[in-house]
Amino acid sequence: MKILTVAPNISRPYLGPAAVVHNTLKGFIKINKELEREDIEITFLSINDKIKSKKLTDNINIIGTKRFPPVTFTGEIQALFASRKLEKPDLVHSHDLYEIFPWILKKIPTIFTLHGIVWKEKMFKKSLYAKIWYYLYEKRLRAYHKKFTKFVAISPYVLEELKTKGLNTSKAVVIENPVSEEFFKVEKREEPVILYPATLIPLKNQLGFLKAISILEKELKDYRIIFAGGPKDKNYEIKLRSLAKETNLNVEFAGKVPYEKMLELYSRASIVALTSFEETFGMVIAEAMATGTPVIASKIAAIPYLVEDGETGFLVDPNNPKDIAEKLVTLLSDKHLRSKMGREGKKVAEERWKDEIIARKLLNLYLTSANP
Repeated sequence: MKILTVAPNISRPYLGPAAVVHNTLKGFIKINKELEREDIEITFLSINDKIKSKKLTDNINIIGTKRFPPVTFTGEIQALFASRKLEKPDLVHSHDLYEIFPWILKKIPTIFTLHGIVWKEKMFKKSLYAKIWYYLYEKRLRAYHKKFTKFVAISPYVLEELKTKGLNTSKAVVIENPVSEEFFKVEKREEPVILYPATLIPLKNQLGFLKAISILEKELKDYRIIFAGGPKDKNYEIKLRSLAKETNLNVEFAGKVPYEKMLELYSRASIVALTSFEETFGMVIAEAMATGTPVIASKIAAIPYLVEDGETGFLVDPNNPKDIAEKLVTLLSDKHLRSKMGREGKKVAEERWKDEIIARKLLNLYLTSANP
């Protein structure tokens, strides 16, 4: 059976859906003998990736392809032309909505993984182009989802949201995101560091976290607070930097951090925080848990499905700086509790998010989807 998996920038290990598929690819390499036994060949099509086509194992290939703007209006047409150059697969698993279009037309069994709840995320977008993009994406999702053979939800929260919009979830299955094996290998060397790994956008609520730590100038005087993530909203970044200057705390805006450096930051962090307003999974939370780092995260969206409050971290109200501050003090003042939560979190991560575990779940899904 020939399977085509499609996603953007697969060779980049730390970038949204690209990281998910990159980790999945490594998981499939680990279970390659199982692919051989089932006579399965998987080709990974990486969009907008300079990676050269190559054979990774006898059963796994990767090829790169180019996409040209404006994708919002021409994505399906470009995907249709690109599909003509590919060998006809028996099943297509796409992490990109545009790329699934030609295979629906050709009546090939299709699986789609949804990585974002667009009707939630668009509330935090201001530009006209972004609003148009989200509007059209939701329209496409509504039109295409009835044609999917299977629908992968990366958390139970995604299923709940699909139901609220009246979308059919009878074909949906929950398969969580895999975490790269490098995070499980991180050796903790805890320092007085609080890490907030997220792109600087209002949805990620760095502003709320800054308001919380400003309450704790005395308790955090010996700590470094590192915001690791590139800016995408200039006005928001200015607001964050302005508020940070008003505190007497050691706040660092590290910008977009290379993958290897992120592993180092996780190693040093006493706590990883993410008080965002929306998460369909919460990849940085799963990564933090894999490294054995306790987390403080919002009790919204998908995060409560990852973090057990009081056991692997603390869940907080993202709109309540006092609540966030209180949980920070509790963790910072108790090293034994941090260690215990870190151990429990790592145990959960090892049971749920190792790449070979997710690869096996997908393999089972492929077998049942191609032969219903």
